[in-house]
Amino acid sequence: MKKRLLKLLTMMLLLPCAAMFAAEGDTIVVISEDFNAFTEGSESSPATTNIAYNKLGTTLSGWSGSYIYEAGGCLKIGDYGYLQTPSADMSSNGGYLRVSFRAKSLDATGGGVQLLLNSTYSATATVYMEDGEWTNFEVMIGGGRASGYLRIKPYLIASGMLIDDLKIETSQAFIGTPEATQPTVVSDNSFTATWKVVSGATSYLLDVYTKNGDTKEYLLKDEEVDKPMSQYLTTHEKQVTGLEAGKQYFFTVRAKRDEYVSAYSNEIRVVKPITSLPAPVATDATNVTASGFTANWNAVDGAEGYEISLYKREVLQNDSNINVLYDDFSGFTEGTLSSIGWPYASQMDSYTATPGWTASNICSAAGYLGISPFGGSGYVCTPAIDLSDKGGKFKVVMKVASNAYGSFKEDSAKVYIYNGGTEPVDSVTIKVSGNFAEHTIESTKGSAETYIYIEYGGSYKFFLDEFAVSQEKSAGETAVSLVETTDVGNVTSYDFNVALSDNISYSYKVAAYAPTVAGSSYYGYYIDNFYSDLSNEIIASYSAPTGINDVRREPNTVNDGVWYTLQGVRLGAKPTKQGIYIVNGKKVILK
Repeated sequence: MKKRLLKLLTMMLLLPCAAMFAAEGDTIVVISEDFNAFTEGSESSPATTNIAYNKLGTTLSGWSGSYIYEAGGCLKIGDYGYLQTPSADMSSNGGYLRVSFRAKSLDATGGGVQLLLNSTYSATATVYMEDGEWTNFEVMIGGGRASGYLRIKPYLIASGMLIDDLKIETSQAFIGTPEATQPTVVSDNSFTATWKVVSGATSYLLDVYTKNGDTKEYLLKDEEVDKPMSQYLTTHEKQVTGLEAGKQYFFTVRAKRDEYVSAYSNEIRVVKPITSLPAPVATDATNVTASGFTANWNAVDGAEGYEISLYKREVLQNDSNINVLYDDFSGFTEGTLSSIGWPYASQMDSYTATPGWTASNICSAAGYLGISPFGGSGYVCTPAIDLSDKGGKFKVVMKVASNAYGSFKEDSAKVYIYNGGTEPVDSVTIKVSGNFAEHTIESTKGSAETYIYIEYGGSYKFFLDEFAVSQEKSAGETAVSLVETTDVGNVTSYDFNVALSDNISYSYKVAAYAPTVAGSSYYGYYIDNFYSDLSNEIIASYSAPTGINDVRREPNTVNDGVWYTLQGVRLGAKPTKQGIYIVNGKKVILK
C-alpha cells in the first residue's frame, strides 16, 4: 500500500517518545489492558467465534465492541468492527491523553487505525501501518471527559487488525502538539506562518530555518509567540520577515504551557503560490541513431523540473485497428477479489501503463482496477485521448465484473464520453452478470481531447480489466500512441533508447513544473506541482543508409554529430583519418 500521501489524512501527530515531555512524575494511568485473558486462537490464526456480545464484556467489565475475536493473548477487530473501552474519568490535566498500543494489520499491505474519543462516528486521530507487521503507536489527543471512552476501529483494512497492550494516560506535562499549516501569504522576502491552536497553550515557540545538507540554519529559533487574543480562534499566525530571495525556508512550531513544551509540529516547506509557468521550447533531437536519440529543450525560469512525453509514430503497412490507449491494469498488484487492496487514487500514474488516469474510491485485486463507492459513487477516467481522426469514430472494449468478497454479482455502471467540456457528449449503461465478460462501446463523438469516464454507485465492487480504446487506420497513415511520460528532474535533455526505422519514428513534448500552494481553506492547503502547457512537438526520425546515394561530402553541420565507422563502431570524437563514416544516420566522406 502506498503511503506517500497518508500524512495529508492524519489529523493528529504521533509523539516521538515519552522523553519529549518535561516531567511525568504525575502521570495517571486511566486504562491499561494487555488482553492476556483471551487465549483462544493465535496471531496467525485468530479464533472464529465473535465474542463482542458475551465473553468480551464478562471478562473485561465495561468493554464492548463489534466483530471481536480472540487471538492468542491479543484481540482481533474484524472488518467494520470496533473495540470500545469502558467509561472512565479522562478529564484530568485539561483532558489531554496519551494513547499507546500495538497494532497489526491482517492485510500485508497495511492500513489505518482510527481512534474515536467520545464518539461513534468522527475519528479524533488516524494512524497508519506500512505493512502487516506489529507497529507501536503513541498518540496525543485532547478532549477527555469526566465520563469518557475511546473507540478503536480498523481503517482501510479488509481483513481486520490485531490490537494489544492498550494504555491511556494523562499528565500535567501533556500538552497537545500544534499542526502547522501551509502558508498562503508568501513573497520573496516574507511569509505568514500559520498553525492550529492547542487548547491550554499560553504561547508558542516558532522556528524558521533553511537547510544546508542535514544542518539547519536558523532565521528564528524558539521565537515566542503569544496565544491568540480571542479564545474562539482555531488558527494562529505570525508574520516572518527578512527572508533572502531564492532561498528555501521551512518552519515548525511547538505549544507551551508554563514550563511544559509540546513535541515539534510537522515541518512545513514555505512555497510561493504561482498561477502560471511558461511552456518550455523543445529543440531538435540530437544523437539520432537506429537505437535512440537525445531530446532537448530550453530551460524555463522558475521551473523545478520537467516531464517529457514520448510518442511512437508508425506508418502502417496495412489497414489496422490501432489501440490508441490500452491497459490491462497489471500495475495494480495488491489484494484479491475476496480480500481487496486499497491503492491511492492520487497515485494512479504509479499503477497505470499510461499516465493521466484519474479516479476516486478505488480498490484493486491483483491485476484488476476496482471502484468501491462506500455507499456513494466512484469513478475511473482515462487520460485525454486524441480521437479526432476518422470523423471521431472509435471503439472501447473492456472486460468488467461486479464482485463482493469473491462472489460475482449482477450489476451495472455508466460510461460517459467527454470532449473536454463539463457535459458528456455520449453515454451508455453496461450491465454485468457473472465472471469477467467483454463489453464493446462504439461512438462517433471522438475529438482531439476525449475522456472515457466510468461511474459506479452500486453496493459492491466494480472491476475493470483489459481496457482498450481503438480506431481504424488505413495503410500509409501514421498511428501515434503515447509511450511514456517521465519526470526527468531539473535537466534540459534526456536520452531515449528506442528503435527507429524508415516506418517508425518518435516525437516528444515537454512540460515544466514548479511547486505551488493548492487546496482550500475548507479542506486545507498543501504543496502540489503546477504544470505548464506542453511544449511544441519535435519529431526524431531515422533512415538506415541504403547505398552510395547516401554518401555526401562533410559539411560543417556534422562537426558536432556522433561518428560511427561503417561497421557500426561509435567513435569518441570526429576522426582525423580520411574515409567514409556515418554521422547522424548519413554516410559522410571525410577528406
